Amino acid sequence: MSPASIHEVAAAAGVSPTTVSHALNGKRPVAEATKQRILQAIEDLGYRPNFAAKSLRSRRSFSVALIVSDIANPYYPSLARAVHDQLDPEGYVTLICNTYGDAATEERFLQDMVARGVDGIIMTITALGSARIRELVGPDMPLVGGGVDASDLGGDQVGSDDAAGIMQAVTHLSERGIRDIAFLSGPEAELPSIVRLDAFRSACAQLGIMTREEWIQHVPFTRDGGLAGARALLASSGHRPQAIMCANDLIAIGAVEAARRMEVSVPGELSIIGFDDIEIAGLLSPQLTTIENPAVRTGRACAEAVLRRIEDPTAVPRRVEIPTRLIVRETA
Repeated sequence: MSPASIHEVAAAAGVSPTTVSHALNGKRPVAEATKQRILQAIEDLGYRPNFAAKSLRSRRSFSVALIVSDIANPYYPSLARAVHDQLDPEGYVTLICNTYGDAATEERFLQDMVARGVDGIIMTITALGSARIRELVGPDMPLVGGGVDASDLGGDQVGSDDAAGIMQAVTHLSERGIRDIAFLSGPEAELPSIVRLDAFRSACAQLGIMTREEWIQHVPFTRDGGLAGARALLASSGHRPQAIMCANDLIAIGAVEAARRMEVSVPGELSIIGFDDIEIAGLLSPQLTTIENPAVRTGRACAEAVLRRIEDPTAVPRRVEIPTRLIVRETA
């Protein structure tokens, strides 16, 4: 049995095909009673809109690329789901590209997404410079940076207020008399690492806390990265830190595991603070103290921003800042 056509839907609902189209795309108002008849006819007949024809008419593919560095990091599935949930009702498909933080892989995905005709791109962590990104996607592609600055690309930026959250965390430690604080940052070249380490240095300076360079390490944004980094800090025969702040929760989870293996009590002998507040943070034992970086709110804002840029690619770039806050649990 062949699928129903828009003309059959129109006949069943007692309206014109144009009215059916208006009811589906929302471009013009349709009376509620008429819309309900159309929806009932669509359900009864099993009608599915012809997106190929729709794309030809609108010159859109109704697809958006979401580029992330590590979909295994629990932060990104939450963000991706929020992007999908925001775009899906607008008729857009979300295509997720996982780059592993590799510049060559990122280049390949950008070229592929352009070839597929996506209507916009949301980029999280990027290994490429702005000039190369714009060279790859062309001058007119709507771009949104989720956590990276896309303003020089003519795009919007959606990012967390990392500095405020890290200031809360350093203040919390200081008020407990803890001033010997180490920092496990992410890979040195990645923007979140740079931003969060700069925020840590600034917070310490404002509170009169000396930062020790040997206590600042760059590790992968993974549990294994945190495990290795914390082991190195705790294995020192000299003065050890009283606290370790981490650039994300996976690093912090690895640091907690390192302390357990080395029989260092958390938080008795060592306080540990993460960043992101992924779901598992509150399920660990001890529960992880961390800085909330709302993935769902960020994802929704990224989707809203890319829709805005698709509708008006010449819109003035803007930054949407997502508030952060310290969630005090059991590790600090």
